[in-house]
Amino acid sequence: MKAQDDVERFKSARDFGRALGLSELDMQMIRQKKRLMEKLREARIRKGISQAALAKRVASKQPAIARMESGQVGEVSMDFLLRVALALGVSVTIRPLNEAA
Repeated sequence: MKAQDDVERFKSARDFGRALGLSELDMQMIRQKKRLMEKLREARIRKGISQAALAKRVASKQPAIARMESGQVGEVSMDFLLRVALALGVSVTIRPLNEAA
């Protein structure tokens, strides 16, 4: 029954983040990174580039691209995301999420 209690206790990502002690800024950073990771995955697929080929372009390995694309936010640095964005020709703009288009 404990698992069911945990599920009911965290009705939203915000509730879960608060339970972990994350600030609103921390949670916004996580959301922004996740959104960028999704954009980069979509760009790679749209351009027909394999994970291995992209990894080579950014001097990394395919599993690093796979981690990024699987949404492992804590495992991927902003530096890495920016290198991938540059390699794919994707522009990056950082602004408050409520203003993001």
